[in-house]
Amino acid sequence: MNNGILKHLIGIEQPKVLVVGMTGKQGQGRSKMMMKMGTRVLAGCTPGKGGQEVLEKPIFNNAKEAVAANPELNCAVMYVPAAAIKAAAMDAMDAGLKFSVLTADGVATHDEAVLKEYAQAKGCTYLGPNTVGMLDTSGYLFGLIGGSATWAKKNYLPGCVGVISRSGGLSQLLGAFHCRPNLPGPREDGSFGPLWGDKYPGVSAVLCTGGDPMPGVTMLDAGLAFQQDERTKVIVAYGETGTTQENDLAAAVKSGQITKPIIVFLGGMYTKAGVAQSHAGAMIRNEEETYAYKRKAMEEVGITVVERPDAVFAQTAKVLGM
Repeated sequence: MNNGILKHLIGIEQPKVLVVGMTGKQGQGRSKMMMKMGTRVLAGCTPGKGGQEVLEKPIFNNAKEAVAANPELNCAVMYVPAAAIKAAAMDAMDAGLKFSVLTADGVATHDEAVLKEYAQAKGCTYLGPNTVGMLDTSGYLFGLIGGSATWAKKNYLPGCVGVISRSGGLSQLLGAFHCRPNLPGPREDGSFGPLWGDKYPGVSAVLCTGGDPMPGVTMLDAGLAFQQDERTKVIVAYGETGTTQENDLAAAVKSGQITKPIIVFLGGMYTKAGVAQSHAGAMIRNEEETYAYKRKAMEEVGITVVERPDAVFAQTAKVLGM
């Protein structure tokens, strides 16, 4: 398997996964999908259920036991309720797992703050919470993205577009539509029709940073990883009001840390201060988190900002000369 985006995000070249909550219905179903996509799931863990087997993988009571039996483990994907995320993530970090995906929605902001500090102290990284996860076309998938392995294999195809999104739905749209031959869409001249021919751009990886106010992996973290990824020629992102993630991305372009072209569909044009657009992290708390401020910051450094999601694809075609 070729090295994927995790090499640049956290230094992991070949992810080997522990599934936390693998004995549950969602854990079993998603583990099966992950394995069909090529993800190397080695074990699962659920407190009190050690000694069982799920999908022919051993189940342990906690991450420490799992790592003791499988020292090559380096990642965890968690299908546990929001109230259990903090303890489960800290357990994985204590066991030495450097990367985790936290799929749960509704995690308390206080728990997210504690996890952020804990991860920094441990030298660990996590994606989420409130994320559909990530997919790398070199051969692995973590989380909920894709729906089914059959659909994901058909709709996420290797190519040169790196996708970052604060939305689960937009993660999948921006990823899959870049893999469709003869994709129709609005062109810059106002006409509507195929934006490219049989040769589609494809994707290198799709990262959903999640919709919460204090994500583990931020848009900046993902952008810096795609900057280093030799497969990625253009970065496409879904941003929105709330937090300063888009501002940080713009600052990295201004400083020269990111030089690859970036196209952003920015949501929340009509979002008012104190009201969340949809995600908890979209709430505006100060001027820097407004739509107008973010758009200006990005456009001033050369990031292309579009007002509707289907306008992204014509810009991708333009950047790639298709």
